[in-house]
Amino acid sequence: MSPAFRWTWTVALSGLILAGCQTTSPQRDIDLQRLERSLDQLAGDARLGSLAPAEIARTRAALSALRESRLGGEEGTHQVYVAERLLDIAWATAQAQELENESERLQREHDRLQLQVARLDAAMARAELERQRLASQIQAEEAARLAQEAEAARLQGDEANLAAESARAEAAQARRIADAQSQAAALAKQEAALAASAAESLRARLGSLQATRGAQGMQMTLDDVAFAPGQAALKPEARAGLGKVVDFVNADAGRPIRILGHSDSTGNANANQVLSQRRAEAVRDALVAAGVDAGRITAVGAGSAQPVAGNDTPQGRARNRRVEVILEER
Repeated sequence: MSPAFRWTWTVALSGLILAGCQTTSPQRDIDLQRLERSLDQLAGDARLGSLAPAEIARTRAALSALRESRLGGEEGTHQVYVAERLLDIAWATAQAQELENESERLQREHDRLQLQVARLDAAMARAELERQRLASQIQAEEAARLAQEAEAARLQGDEANLAAESARAEAAQARRIADAQSQAAALAKQEAALAASAAESLRARLGSLQATRGAQGMQMTLDDVAFAPGQAALKPEARAGLGKVVDFVNADAGRPIRILGHSDSTGNANANQVLSQRRAEAVRDALVAAGVDAGRITAVGAGSAQPVAGNDTPQGRARNRRVEVILEER
């Protein structure tokens, strides 16, 4: 019990004692027994017995003094009255202390419950945050899954489109290859026809060669169609068609043969001279291979030094590209 409460009860007891001094108790022994039983009941009470030890001790001392007292009359009655008020104070003090203890217990329980509620609120808040996090995670994972499915579908569509495009490209490529092969076959056929025509034309021209008189004697002239463009070797059909030239030079086997190569003036002069020399030598070799005595033959390259036409037109340049087989005068 708090000191203020005890002081309040002391003041009240003093007033009661002063008031009680005017009363008397005719049954002192009966009252004493009654007070002792009440005090024993308080002291033995499981809840209250330990809550007012000082008040119980004072009351027990007062009852002991009352039992030993020989006072009678008003003084004896006053002693009983004081003891009874002390007992009342002891009971009231114990009950008040019990109420105060219960109040404190309830306050502690209230505080505990408040703390528990706060903890539960915090736990619920954490659980709600976790729920929201998991919901967001599930939503994000679902969005990612949908995005992956959409991407897979797009890739599958792209793959199908690529396959279709590849098939179309392969078909187009096959058509182009077939067209190219067809064109190549047609071109080869055309080239073969042109080559055959050119060979036939060359053979006809070689077969129609006529000897003419030149400054150094009788001669036959092979024009540039007997050679591939820019090449020194005779075409195969030209080599095979030199029979008339062979007959021409062998008609008088005692005369020396001069083979003179010519070029046009296009390009490098030195290169033109070398080409004309090599063409003259190619004709010489063909005649020797046909049985003409090599000791009779001299092969010379004149380059572009002796033109027979102007070099300003394709026709003139073609006439200048020639090889002359001259049967020299003795």
